[in-house]
Amino acid sequence: MSGVLGRVDRLQQRNGVLGFGYAVVRKYLDDGGGREAALITYYGFLSIFPVLLLGVTVVSRVLVARPDLRHRLISAFVPSSLQSSVESAAAAMPTSAVPLTIGIIGLLFSGTGVVFSAYHTLNHVAAVPHRLRHGIVSWLLRVLVVLVVVLAGVVAVGALTVAVTVVPGLSAVPQAAGVVGSWLIGYGVLLLAARVLLSRPAPVRALWPGAALGATALTLVLTVGAAVLPGLVRRAGAVYGSFAAVAGMFSLLYVLSLALVFSAEVAAVREGRLWPRALDRDHPTAADARALALMAREQERDPADRIQVRDGADSDAPFDVI
Repeated sequence: MSGVLGRVDRLQQRNGVLGFGYAVVRKYLDDGGGREAALITYYGFLSIFPVLLLGVTVVSRVLVARPDLRHRLISAFVPSSLQSSVESAAAAMPTSAVPLTIGIIGLLFSGTGVVFSAYHTLNHVAAVPHRLRHGIVSWLLRVLVVLVVVLAGVVAVGALTVAVTVVPGLSAVPQAAGVVGSWLIGYGVLLLAARVLLSRPAPVRALWPGAALGATALTLVLTVGAAVLPGLVRRAGAVYGSFAAVAGMFSLLYVLSLALVFSAEVAAVREGRLWPRALDRDHPTAADARALALMAREQERDPADRIQVRDGADSDAPFDVI
């Protein structure tokens, strides 16, 4: 490679920030990050109503003697466009113990789609070989646990929003307190979800960068999205009509999904030492060899499968990403 492109390649390989950034983008493209984000968006949209209905049902039963607090809390974590539908559905839930338990279990399974999609994406980004991934019983239990954690996080963010507006002493800085608290809750949820969903042991040092970036993206969507979504819906109404709210919600979910996938890629590149990558495919770097080896070894499916890389990389090197 010569000329301008060659100079750019040498510059980005020598510069840590440029080299790392290009490596993240390169791995995102290698992993089909856009497809993964689209799947999370699709299943996330399908899971919104069951998860919110489950949260409203639990809150309504717990705060049955505090109708004012219950209304404040539900208004804090349920989007205004969905509040009437969710509350009507929650009111129609059975009141006796056995049917209510069956209904809650059904809602849990209805909301697992987004978590299962996140499970697949996380293990794909981490290049975990298929032979090492959890069996159907194990992954289903883990998905249910993470769904409960996510639901608890959603309710906690709503409770924090209510608290900073009614608790004396917090009224001076309600917005800042709410933003910081939401970030901390999101960080804890994402970190715990990654630990539970990954099919290989992962130390906190490998996961915290992705959790921190993901929590930042989540907080921005929660903070900015509430203000942007109504305007987005109004502008889209001229084109989409009654589907404008759906289009607006899909747009925000996709932006959030892209940010979460990129956050996972950042953690993977950092922990796997997958930078700098070469612009010229004919002159790969050591990081290119590691990345290709990981992509190949991910396809090991049977317990006895071992894929050997013969492109010049050391096939016995422990190329762990996360």
